[in-house]
Amino acid sequence: MRNFLKKVSSGQGTLEFALVIPVLLLVIFAIFEGARAVFIYQSISTASREAARLGSSTQYYMNCNAIRDKALEYADVARSTASDINIYYVDDSLGVIGNCGAVVADDIETGDRIVVEVTGYFDPAAAIPLMRIPQMTFNSTTRRTILKSVEVGQALPAGTEFAQLLEMSARR
Repeated sequence: MRNFLKKVSSGQGTLEFALVIPVLLLVIFAIFEGARAVFIYQSISTASREAARLGSSTQYYMNCNAIRDKALEYADVARSTASDINIYYVDDSLGVIGNCGAVVADDIETGDRIVVEVTGYFDPAAAIPLMRIPQMTFNSTTRRTILKSVEVGQALPAGTEFAQLLEMSARR
């Protein structure tokens, strides 16, 4: 009688495992796909941030190809192309000055902003052709202030804390 009960209980474990394993695999698959989506979004965000950082510098603020290449360097995993990157300049009082390549250096002043928009794509469950989940589009926009020229070496007004510290160190 005891052997009969052992065989029944071992079959019960196999049946429970067979019922639970599809749900467990689905949860694991969802975790992997969610992590991949976060990775794609983060790469798009980094691409726009790094391209805007490069574009706000004194050397590269008018170099559209270098800015676009920097964005493509980071957005490669999201299958972004050059047409998915939009670069334009904004003045706080006037609004949009123009797209990169359509403006001249005289139109841009220190304090204007460069705006870099990057679009990337994520295909959920791309490895499993049986699942038809629609493609997701991620966008990231970064704005940075352009430093066209920076003045260095100006004297601080008298009475400021830093000026006082300089005077004290000069006396020693």
